[in-house]
This record gives sequence, structure tokens and C-alpha cells, in this order.
Amino acid sequence: MDVTDETGDAPDALRLPSAAELLAGARGAAPGPRADADPDSGSIPGSGSESGFGEPADFDPDEELLPCGREPESVLEHASVDALDEHERSCPECQAVLRDHSVLDQVTREWAELSVPVPDDLGTRVMRLVRAELHTGRLLPMGEPDEQLTLTETAAARTLRAAVDAEPGVQARSCRIRPFENRAGAAVPGPVTVRLSVGVPYGEPIHALADRLRERVRRAATERLGLEVAKVDVDVVGLEPAAEARKGNR
Repeated sequence: MDVTDETGDAPDALRLPSAAELLAGARGAAPGPRADADPDSGSIPGSGSESGFGEPADFDPDEELLPCGREPESVLEHASVDALDEHERSCPECQAVLRDHSVLDQVTREWAELSVPVPDDLGTRVMRLVRAELHTGRLLPMGEPDEQLTLTETAAARTLRAAVDAEPGVQARSCRIRPFENRAGAAVPGPVTVRLSVGVPYGEPIHALADRLRERVRRAATERLGLEVAKVDVDVVGLEPAAEARKGNR
């Protein structure tokens, strides 16, 4: 007997709901009459619906039960040990869960058996990504405490080194940035601490030069990065020839 309508689709009353619909407690389309329905009245005992297709009176969508009142997990567990009861063997909802799970299991097995080509340079690619991740340094939280905004230490240090290099005769060697930490030791938005190692021109008053470098770092951090700086430590690790001396040696 032909059960399709003019569009070629099965009538809604005969289409079984998918597993996704069942697990979500949604009834996009009603199943056929259940085995325990009264054929004369067309209603399901205890359903609270005259049409025979309503939700059971005790059905709670929050519990992720099937419309018939069974748990999908218990149905699948019974099927795995060949212990389906009479209701589960005849119930359209339970059978739909079993069919959908069977299709999913088959697709998973097929995908697991597919051969995946491995590029010859896979190891090189992985190590390149690992090195890039390691070189980012620590993450510096920014913005408000409830915002998810961070800046990598490497990116921030590059900006601050450029500001230091702008001072005539100074060469930034390294820049480390320590984020602000709460009492538990976790990094949170707040004033950061910067530690610089620099080479400075020989003969330049170091104290005055260090003060200028601190000011450059604070200005760059605030204006370019939006970071507040609590402290800037300067380590002079080299004395460079003065610019005038370098010009005279040429």
C-alpha cells in the first residue's frame, strides 16, 4: 500500500522521530499508534491526550526521557546484552533510538577504518608549532576582571624593546614582563612589572639614562598596549661606544 502523499514524502503521522528529537524531548512528528493503544478510541492509556499522540502525563523534558517514558541509555544498554523487554521490542520510540544508534555506530566504524595519509614533513610542522607556542611567553590579562582578553609577553616585549631602542645609543637586549597576580598567585588584569637588560653608550650618566628608559617603557605600555606598569627594572649589561666615537672611527 502506498503511504506517501503527493510530494512523495511519508505522512507526518507515520514518520518516526529521529534520535535527536527523542533525546531532546521534542516531537517534530508523531509516531504511529503504540501497541498498548485502544484501537477503537485511538487514544493511548495514561497519555492524557484524546488524539493518542500527546506526551505522557508524567513526562519531564528535563529528564531527557523518550516520549514513551523510557531512558535512551537504558534501552541501548538492554540491546547491548540482548535483553530488550516486550515494550522496547514493540515501541516505535525505543526502536528509533536503536536504529539511529546503529547507523551512528556503523559510520564511526567506517571512519575508523579509513586510511589517513601522513605528510612527510609532519614532524617539522609539529615542532614549528610547538616552538611558536613556547616563544609566546606568558599571557598578560588585560581589560576588566570579567573580560577574556590577553596579550602575549612576546608581543608586548617587542613593543617595549622598540621604545627602548629609540633612545640614542641604547640597545635593548631582553625584556621580561611579569603579570599582576592575585593572592592565589593567578595572573589577573593589573599593573605589570617590566625587567629590561640593555646596552648603553659609554660615558652616558647611567642613572639619568635609566630614568628616561623607564619613562619610555611606561609611555609605550600605556599608549600602545593599554598596560599599566607598576615597576621597571633596568639591568645595564653592556657599554656601547658613544655615537661620536663610532663616527670618528669610520
